[in-house]
Amino acid sequence: MRSQLAHRLRSSSLKSLSAIAPPPSSPDYSRRLANLAARILYRSPFPSPKDLPVFILNGATFPDAKVVDYDTLLPYVLGRLPDEDELIEGQGYEIIFFAGGGDGGATASRKGRPGWGWFLQAYNLLTRATRKRLQRLYIVHGKNWVRMLVEMFSTIGSPKFRKKVVHVSSLSGLALHMPIENLLIPPSAYFSDRRRTSCIHAPHASGRRAFNTKQPFPISSTGSVRLPRVLREATSFILIDEVIKTKGLFRVNARAMTVEILKEAYNRGQKFILWRDGDTTLTFSHWKEGSGNASMGDVDQLEGYNAQSAAGLIKQWYTDLRFPIFPQSCYIAMDNIFGNVEVPIDTPHLVELLSVQAEWSHISKDSRFVLTMHLLPLLSRIAQFQEWNQMTPYNLAVCFAPTLLCGPDTVEDAKIAGIVIRVLETAIKLWKNDLAARVQMENWDFDESLRIPQAVEDREDPLEEADAGERSESDFQVNGITLLDNDDSGEEIEELKPSLPPRPRASTVHEGASNEAVTLRRKPAPALETPPRYSMVIAESPTGLDQSPIYNHTFIGRENRGFGSPQSSSESEAMSSLVSSRPRVSMSKTEARS
Repeated sequence: MRSQLAHRLRSSSLKSLSAIAPPPSSPDYSRRLANLAARILYRSPFPSPKDLPVFILNGATFPDAKVVDYDTLLPYVLGRLPDEDELIEGQGYEIIFFAGGGDGGATASRKGRPGWGWFLQAYNLLTRATRKRLQRLYIVHGKNWVRMLVEMFSTIGSPKFRKKVVHVSSLSGLALHMPIENLLIPPSAYFSDRRRTSCIHAPHASGRRAFNTKQPFPISSTGSVRLPRVLREATSFILIDEVIKTKGLFRVNARAMTVEILKEAYNRGQKFILWRDGDTTLTFSHWKEGSGNASMGDVDQLEGYNAQSAAGLIKQWYTDLRFPIFPQSCYIAMDNIFGNVEVPIDTPHLVELLSVQAEWSHISKDSRFVLTMHLLPLLSRIAQFQEWNQMTPYNLAVCFAPTLLCGPDTVEDAKIAGIVIRVLETAIKLWKNDLAARVQMENWDFDESLRIPQAVEDREDPLEEADAGERSESDFQVNGITLLDNDDSGEEIEELKPSLPPRPRASTVHEGASNEAVTLRRKPAPALETPPRYSMVIAESPTGLDQSPIYNHTFIGRENRGFGSPQSSSESEAMSSLVSSRPRVSMSKTEARS
């Protein structure tokens, strides 16, 4: 029955589908469909751990079936797979299918897709070598219709297909099968994964490389200080002529989720990150042992990270510094030197504050390196295009001043913010004139630092080792109130615990007694007397009912057998005679009723 159903679906409209796209020289060739196919299926630059080519199938870029003809699009998509000659000579290939639908925002519309029969026909269009050489199909963020499609292929198409499918629910699960830092992951896959989990963990890759590190600028192989990779790539994209003219650069906030995704990607050491703003794209090549240099030149992706994402990522890097550029210890000195608004800030004071060789600067040497090697040259370049981007030196200083002040007291930060804005504004204006030369930082040094390092080990930032022991206050930047945990199992804490108080000794031990332990004896409690039962008291009465509680207003028992004091015989006889002389009243039942 399976073969009959497959033959019926295969012969229904198989004649209308073609597996070969028209050549580029043909008039029937569509450049729009070719670009769309390149966004749906593309080859990742680096191979898999088994040295097999990896193809990325992006489900978020599937077009609406009501708008695009899938029968015409299918040959362009299949043409991006390895041809039959390549498959026969090679060992196979792997496909990673990101089945999520992107960020899933409120404005996202539901796209229509073709019927189930079309998928089966498309599967049967694959050549035998293409189907047999498929080693693994990883389905990430799978949905119900994807699972049903896999079951249909396994039942009707080929029962062996099920053994090649691996379902993973998140990118962290995919990282257990292959190093995801070597993949070209589209932004829509990150957004889909963020809805399922808050972070991505990749073994031997996740950690701190660029953000919140102990050394802001890593040391190159030659022993000199260099820019971290995140600043080098994001700044290079911003300084492109078409991008630097973006209106509101550094003033318009980027999407917070996008900045967090990029921050996590650079800390993980993600090799390939595509920057795209309009028609302007920027990619960087990376080197891998055994594969050489790899780039994203043949990938035509619609998805990418724009100029606002790059600007937000740079601001996030300055915010996450362990030690702020202007610490709280320099607030008083900054107020004394630059606090008078009527006195303009001159160049000698700025040189004394910013120069790396200055001996009496009120900020650290690392902060001076960061300001003179990256921030001031970057802001000076952006201010030169203020006619297009509307970002004057004052506007740039206002945007960056809060990121440079992250002390424990927000009130003090707000008071000193005005002085920092004046200092930054003046430094941006004077940087191009003579300030850069007086602090031994020419503009060509900035351009040189943005180029890809020649040494392979300098192209990626080193992974900072996690602290195995305790955390000190100098390892992180203080923000707000810090709570310390007193339950630490360290040896130093154990020694500070007070000893137990001495055990109390008996007070009856006299001098000269033995040192043996003396047991304390307590005085025994008196025995409790059980009161007699009520029937026993009545039965032991000598006169019968004379001492019954019915005839006496107080229950009186015999000596040592009742609850009250014993009663004398004369009192008993008087009480009995009083009861016997009481007149009896008799009445009939009719009188009693009336």
